[in-house]
Amino acid sequence: MKPGLATMAKNRSWLSFLKISTWWEVDRLGLILTGFALATGLTYLAFFTLIHWFSSLLLQEVNRSVTVFLTTLTTLLLLRSLYNWSQKTTDSLFFPDTADLKDKIEAICQKLTEIDNREALKQFLGGKTSARFQVEGIFLHRDSKLAITDGLTLPLEMGSHSLGSLSIGPKRSGRSFGYVERLALERLQEQVSLVLSGIQLAEAREAAEKTNQLKLNFLTNISHQLRTPLNTIINSTGLVADGALGEVNQPQTEFLNQAVQGSEYLMKLLNDILDITKIETGQLTLQPEVIDLPEVIKEVLPLIKSTLQQKPIELKTELEDNLPALTGDRLRIRQILLNLLSNAIKFTPEGFIWVRAKFEGDMVLVSVEDTGIGMAQESLPLVFEDYQQLSMKHQDIVFERRRHSGTGLGLSITRALVELHGGRIWVESELKRGTIFTFSLPISASKPASEAKSLPANGRQKVIPAKIDGS
Repeated sequence: MKPGLATMAKNRSWLSFLKISTWWEVDRLGLILTGFALATGLTYLAFFTLIHWFSSLLLQEVNRSVTVFLTTLTTLLLLRSLYNWSQKTTDSLFFPDTADLKDKIEAICQKLTEIDNREALKQFLGGKTSARFQVEGIFLHRDSKLAITDGLTLPLEMGSHSLGSLSIGPKRSGRSFGYVERLALERLQEQVSLVLSGIQLAEAREAAEKTNQLKLNFLTNISHQLRTPLNTIINSTGLVADGALGEVNQPQTEFLNQAVQGSEYLMKLLNDILDITKIETGQLTLQPEVIDLPEVIKEVLPLIKSTLQQKPIELKTELEDNLPALTGDRLRIRQILLNLLSNAIKFTPEGFIWVRAKFEGDMVLVSVEDTGIGMAQESLPLVFEDYQQLSMKHQDIVFERRRHSGTGLGLSITRALVELHGGRIWVESELKRGTIFTFSLPISASKPASEAKSLPANGRQKVIPAKIDGS
């Protein structure tokens, strides 16, 4: 152990009740107690003389016992103030580097709250605080092992995470830091840790934002670079498969169609990855407009007809009369419907798919219901997670789902788009009985609620005679 540390440990062992850690604090305490004793004695004499004089003026006979009692009581009430005055006077005359240390630290801590970057923090600590503390320098550094001779090194931590160290010293007077000073400096240690933690969080957030922007730029660039050749492959292969460039036989047609499907899958994967990246980085923005939901649904139905793939499926709509207008992104709402309808068709070998819409409260509820293979209850919480491909114990259902596996991003993107519109989406399903996806969208504030709620008294739902037979 170093001599200084040994002396400090020795002092703590036999002077701990006095809260002293260095030898110069013994001298300081002696001077304070001497000044305190002199101040107390002089105060007692002054009050005794004053009370005795007033008593002699007011009363003919002075009661000495009453005078002593009043003088003693008054002096006792002033003891705390006398000690503080003695300590302040002693520090001002003999220990200026310790005087008003607490007030100095409080002033510095208030200034620290205005600092928001590491360089400014280093300049402030190194340039402006050392003069107030009357030390050679104050240094902020990452190496906790680095220490200043005859100085004080304070570890900066936030929880269990080390932020670095703050070294202070040496004092210009040559004295080491005492117990009282160390106690006061704990406040500075805490405040610097808080400020540095905030700066590091801001730096991490800025770095993450830059990384996200680079990732988005990269994906956007790659997406644009790949879309052109993919479109060429899809169009050219499709023309050959359709016989536009000459007759092709059945096996050739099947292989060409597989090439088209694979290329379309890659195109969808590119779009989905680009969308999910924009969502994760908070850069997916909506283009809101007032839209008519039944009109959007009717626009989507013909687009989904081509994906029925000659399945014996009936696609029906059930839309409530007088549905209110919505404020939303028309393209993104179409994307939500297309994702849910594509998912329903994919996992419905035969039966029905219903698209329903109704007005409830201040929301429009839209549901897509199918009579497909369904999902187990334990799988439902994972439906909207990224890259999830659900697996189940029933082998026939596992085969069916794997046969139609997608990117694993469609429903995750759908949920994000619904939430961006201020709504929510949920799912109900039962194995071999079908699935219902329902999402809510807030109505347009531009249309009065009274007009939106003008519905038939005997019921709110009416089947619209718009049916597409996929058989």
